[in-house]
Order: sequence, then C-alpha cells, then structure tokens
Amino acid sequence: MAGFSESKNVTIFGGGNGAHVLAGTSSLVKNAHVTVVDTFQDEAERWTNAMAANGFTMKYSNGQTKSQPAGAVNFKVTKEVEANVRNADIVILCMPAFLHEMVLTNIASYLQDKCVLVGLPGQAGFEYQALAILREHGKKCSVVSIETLPWACRIVKYGQEVEVLGTKEEIYASQIEQIKSKDTDSNSSPMGQVQTILGPKPVLKREMNIIKYTFLYRPTVHPPIMYAKWKNWDGKPLETAPLFYQGVDEEAVKYLDGATNEMIEVANVLASKYPNMDFSGISPMKECFIGEYPDQIEDKQTLLSCLKTNRAYDGLVHPMKKTADGKLEPDFKYRYLMEDVPYGLLIIRQIAGMVEVRTPLIDEIIVWAQAKLGTEYMKDGKLCFVDRKHGRLPMAYGINTIEEFVNFFE
Repeated sequence: MAGFSESKNVTIFGGGNGAHVLAGTSSLVKNAHVTVVDTFQDEAERWTNAMAANGFTMKYSNGQTKSQPAGAVNFKVTKEVEANVRNADIVILCMPAFLHEMVLTNIASYLQDKCVLVGLPGQAGFEYQALAILREHGKKCSVVSIETLPWACRIVKYGQEVEVLGTKEEIYASQIEQIKSKDTDSNSSPMGQVQTILGPKPVLKREMNIIKYTFLYRPTVHPPIMYAKWKNWDGKPLETAPLFYQGVDEEAVKYLDGATNEMIEVANVLASKYPNMDFSGISPMKECFIGEYPDQIEDKQTLLSCLKTNRAYDGLVHPMKKTADGKLEPDFKYRYLMEDVPYGLLIIRQIAGMVEVRTPLIDEIIVWAQAKLGTEYMKDGKLCFVDRKHGRLPMAYGINTIEEFVNFFE
C-alpha cells in the first residue's frame, strides 16, 4: 500500500463499523501513525483488550484477509482527546452526523491550522457546520467531506474482526482550504492525504460546487426505504429482521425515485439561477447505485433489480430492536432516520424552499419520520426551526437564503 513521504499523525473519532475498517486500513499506510479516540462508555477499553488478546482482522468478500497479530497491531484506541487532537495532522470523524456538533465544538480549540479535518461521511452540511465552528474558534484548518462511507461493512467481533462486504469504486468529496498550500503535489493536498489513507479504492472525485455536493450525499436512500416498509406497519413484532436493500418492493422504488427526482428538480432550478455553477451529474437513483457498485450488481436493468442483486448488500437487514419476549420491532431511532432526516432530507427541503420548489414526497416522508422520532420538523407544510444540537439546517448557521448559502464559502 502507498504511504506518506513523512510521518503523519492520524486521529479517528468513532467506534462503529466504519471506524473499525478505517482504523485497520489507515494503520497499514506507510508513515501513518493512527489513534482511534472512542469516548463512548467502555468501548476504548473493550477494543484495546480485544486486540491485545486476538489482534485485529479485516475480512473481505473476495476472500482476502488482512490481519495484524496480537502485540503487533499498528494502531491504538484511547479515550484521550486533547493530546491526540493537538498532535494530529489529520482528524477524521467517522461517526453519525448527530454527534458532529458536539465533537467539533469540543475539539476545535485543540486543532492546529495545518490539520485536515475530515467528515467520513460528512453528510449534508458538514462544510458549513465545520467552517462555522472553526471560525468561532479562530481556526484555519482545511475541511474535507466524503459523501458516503466507502464500504459496506459490519463488525463481526468487536475490536478484533470486521467484515468488508463491498468497497465503492468512486465517491465524491469536497475540499475547502482556508490556508492555501504552496505544494503543488496533488497527493499532499487535503483530499490527496485522505485518498492515501483510504488506498486506491474508492477513488475520491472532488466536487467544487458545495451546494451541488450537498445533494450528492443521497439522503433520499434510507428514509424512503424505511417509510415504504413501515408506514403501514400494524405494530405487531416480527420473528426475523427483513432485508433492507434487497427486501425493497415497487412501493419503495416509488419513494426512492420520487424523492430523488424532487431533489434533481431543485438542482435544475439552481442551475438556471446560477448558470456559472455546475449542477450536472446529480443522477437518478439507479445510476447512482450502478456507479458505486458496477461490479457487484448482477442485474442492472431497473432500480429494483439493482438493489436486489447487489452482492455488497447480501444479508443487510432493517434496523431492529428486541421486544420483551425476544421478538423484533423496527428501530426508528437508528441513523437511517435519526441521521438522514435532520442531517439530510431537511437540508434538501430548506434549499427547495429557498428556490420555491415543491417537494410533496419528501414532505410526506419527513412528516412520518418526525412522528417516529418524537419531534417536530414540519408544521402546516413549513419547516420549523431546528437548533444546531438537533439538526444541521442552514438556518441554524445563519443561512436563510440561497444567496447567503452561495456566499458562505467565499
């Protein structure tokens, strides 16, 4: 695996599936000194103890295995925040978006201006959220946001074994350099450094238009699938968890395509309003999946067939929780709603309102989701104010018009 020409301290915040793969992958990069900061309960201790006894292994769907033996694992896991942020050349947030505000606020004062701050994934709005908090602390860090998690993955044994079901071929990323580097080598750019950490795949494609990039996060994937599956649920527990992507039907496709097409309509209006800004490439949902998994989808004829025959989605089920008698019911507080609505759909909805585009299907999903999450995002057909602790709407960062959105990054 390629590496850095000089030593880089990499600090990863997170403890879930993605953080496991990222820690294993980045720790194999030459001259990358990797520390995982996991402050949740006793996870750091559990992860450390598991590696001390069993090492760390990544297993891939093609049969490949990358193992680091006990006593020779190339990264450490700790709860210590300050020292690992102050010394970091790259800080990566690999965690749900609803934790970003808290973590960014807590670490901002420790960051060096030379540091690259990464959202992996950033989810919609990471750029203006990060810039706002950095500006509040007088910091000049570069900001990189990755549109989606690079892998379909799941932890097999906490802290010691993770399975990589699929790796995306290419994904979009944004880059904001507050202090321009004099180094012209693309590998030394903020995004180039992140590419080195991830390896050759997925290939990071830089998107220059931040507003367009906000749409590329695809918050129109998980909420529509959840809505189609559970909107008519009778409340009776299930014996087994239903398949998520591979369990979709025509009803789910209607909402997946419909919500995405509403988002594309908003982009088309923006393209007319700002002809010098590139809004091309916000593709229909089918093309999106084919672009991410070209070799793992067996039947590319329709959106339905793409989802049902994608090997990277084998065995992935709806988020569920156990009832008192051991049966299963849907977990509506999982990130598919808790993250993708207030940190995704609501942002698209506010932008749509800025340019006066109606989004009836997105509105329908939001109204259903807010009832499941026990909050209020919309009332009488209009967005409510959502503060920075509970969402990432532009309005929470002082962005109320499309002109203010465009000018925020100047």
